[in-house]
Amino acid sequence: MLDQNAKSGLLLRRRNKMIGFIIAEASAIGVLLLVGALALLVRLSESTLALFNIVTIAAAAAVAIIPIAFFAIAPVLPRSEN
Repeated sequence: MLDQNAKSGLLLRRRNKMIGFIIAEASAIGVLLLVGALALLVRLSESTLALFNIVTIAAAAAVAIIPIAFFAIAPVLPRSEN
């Protein structure tokens, strides 16, 4: 019974991690696409365009870093009591 609870806890943790990853990645990609489209479609002044460029680069960096933050860093697992 204890083993089954541990497995269900691990599955729940993985599921929550995957849902968090999908939400974070979708948000970053959405910001990237939105700001990129606005920068191309709207006539902006130089200062506003510079701000849009900075936000676009930051969103692109977030899209690249999010998978590393979620999956490359090994989690610290609690010790089992056997």
